[in-house]
Amino acid sequence: MDATALSDPLARWRAAVEAWRPPGHLRSPGGGPVPRPATVVRGMDEVDLPPGSRSHERAVQALPEGGTVLDVGCGAGGASLPLAGRAGLIVGVDPEEHLLEALRASGRHLGVRVETVRGRWPDVAAEVAPADVVVCHHVLYGVADLGPFAAALTARARRRVVVEIPARHPLHALNPLWERFHGLVRPDGPTADDALAALRAAGVDPRIERWTDRGGWGRYPDLSALADRVRRRLFLPPERTAQVADALRELGVDPARPRFPGTEGRTLCTLWWEP
Repeated sequence: MDATALSDPLARWRAAVEAWRPPGHLRSPGGGPVPRPATVVRGMDEVDLPPGSRSHERAVQALPEGGTVLDVGCGAGGASLPLAGRAGLIVGVDPEEHLLEALRASGRHLGVRVETVRGRWPDVAAEVAPADVVVCHHVLYGVADLGPFAAALTARARRRVVVEIPARHPLHALNPLWERFHGLVRPDGPTADDALAALRAAGVDPRIERWTDRGGWGRYPDLSALADRVRRRLFLPPERTAQVADALRELGVDPARPRFPGTEGRTLCTLWWEP
């Protein structure tokens, strides 16, 4: 990377995100990420909201009763469903149809109107009407071209944009396993501070709040299930699942309460701004 790029926060962000792409030679049968779970909730008591979520608090502050929430990279609605008791309409954007269907089903159970748009942001931004609050949780680390992405979030928000990301890349905790199984040293960044600098370079001026995630994200029924998920992330074949389980124990994972490495007590960051 040349000196000009190194001094540009947006260029540094792009390079750091692209560095996380798995090496092509490691792609093998049985490896790679598993589909994101399409959980359907049937009552507000089932909605998963981390205790003390600053992201939820900042969204509620700006959302009028009966207002509209736009959830970008919505998955099954982890960012928007906790707002169902206040929102009149939730609009979800995601490239995976099975997740959009889960969000629509949850909306029916919770009694809130849900509309969905299938596609990637900001490619489909023109198909989406402005909303009172735009939420975007756990997406930025997969967005190399952050400037247009953030600009489209801002353009669709009438009152506020609320973004949530971990302080470090969510797969950073697996770096020792990449070196153990593949002899590869994986990137140390990007971080939430890098995202903040890139957003400011793009003309956005977010405020940032850091808080501790004490929720239940990353839990698995047993160590074998967690090891299978991790070995897919490492692009290892199924027959190496037991070796991954051993490595997870050495990383400090408790077999009695298996959690994805790096998720327990992690620092989350809420970035929020007004259009």
